[in-house]
Amino acid sequence: MATDTMPRTPRTVPGRGPDPKAPRGSRVTAPHHTRPRPGQGTAAPRAAAPRAAAPRASAPRTRARSPRTPFILLLVGLLGGALVSLLVISTTLAQGAFRITSLQEQNANLAREQQTLTNEVAQAGNPAVIAKKAERLGLRPNPHLGFIDQKTGKIIVGKPSRAEAAINVPGYTP
Repeated sequence: MATDTMPRTPRTVPGRGPDPKAPRGSRVTAPHHTRPRPGQGTAAPRAAAPRAAAPRASAPRTRARSPRTPFILLLVGLLGGALVSLLVISTTLAQGAFRITSLQEQNANLAREQQTLTNEVAQAGNPAVIAKKAERLGLRPNPHLGFIDQKTGKIIVGKPSRAEAAINVPGYTP
């Protein structure tokens, strides 16, 4: 019968006790990243481990708030305010543009109406149109032209003299 030269210690999993699947008599080594560094004993880290795993709910928190928190809140507030201001400005400009468009359309309609009325007045002021309307009303033209002399107050009938004809009277041609 052969004797084992290796010690028969049960394989243990850190934090869970012996590994039931490990074959008896196998030597267990910890992974490299969990092994203690050379010069450190294995008892010191194991003693410190349970303290680190315990919750700190009972200890009051002495660390003050980070000085960045008010600054971040200020930035968020400023950005939010800027977005709201941008929305208000955009809405106001859109309303102004709509009103300008509406007023321009109204102005164009009024300009067309004014042009139509101006054309009607010009056609109604035409002497031929006035003569036709006068005939329909029963008026007839006077065969004898007469003018009133404003200086003397006399009515001049017939052809005027050469001196009177030389006077420029708008609408009269002798």
